[in-house]
Amino acid sequence: METLNERQLDQLQHDFISALHILHYHHVLDAYGHLSVRNPLMRDIFIMSRNMAPALVSSANDLITLTIDGAKPTDTSNQNRLFSERFIHSEIYKQYPGVNAIVHSHCQAVLPFTINRVRLRPCIHLAGFLRHEGCPVFDTRNHEGMRLGPSHSDNPADDGSGSSGLLVKDEFLGRKLAYKFIDTKTTVVLMRGHGFTTVASSLQNVVFRAIYTAQNAVVQKEAITMQNAAMAVV
Repeated sequence: METLNERQLDQLQHDFISALHILHYHHVLDAYGHLSVRNPLMRDIFIMSRNMAPALVSSANDLITLTIDGAKPTDTSNQNRLFSERFIHSEIYKQYPGVNAIVHSHCQAVLPFTINRVRLRPCIHLAGFLRHEGCPVFDTRNHEGMRLGPSHSDNPADDGSGSSGLLVKDEFLGRKLAYKFIDTKTTVVLMRGHGFTTVASSLQNVVFRAIYTAQNAVVQKEAITMQNAAMAVV
């Protein structure tokens, strides 16, 4: 007979897969980007999908459990099926026990706010979780040369030089990104030329925040465009 704990984990995995499909439907995740959730029964473990497009995840066989300490797969046979940026998740979970779910997105609507002086601010009521003074931006350039050793990645965006590029692919950069959430008012951190990461206490809440971060970006950009057009009218 299935135990209560087993049913709870089965439901979490089911919800996790549904969350991936919802995020894909809303264009928050495409072929890249990822979602994770902390295992409520073993809090030093978190769950991600293997390195595949989120929309293609269809069963528990597509999921992997990793240690929060070091982002290592609990099953070593999954060593070659990992996201290179899993350290985003492990380091945030390590620093913040209240965080139970994380989304990392490359959403196109948000990208312009990562590379200019216009700050992403809450413009719609459903995005009230965004910082009113604007979301902080994490820039890997600020940490170049500070790592003690090289990092390695199988990601096609990596130039193979051992430099970080824009990817958070080791514990060092994961820790630096996680520090951006030190203020409890910060629920979303933008990443220069890369995307954004958002955190929450539950799977449902992090999906909500990811979707409305993207929608807020669309509304804010349209509002700025309309304002500039109005100012140009003679």
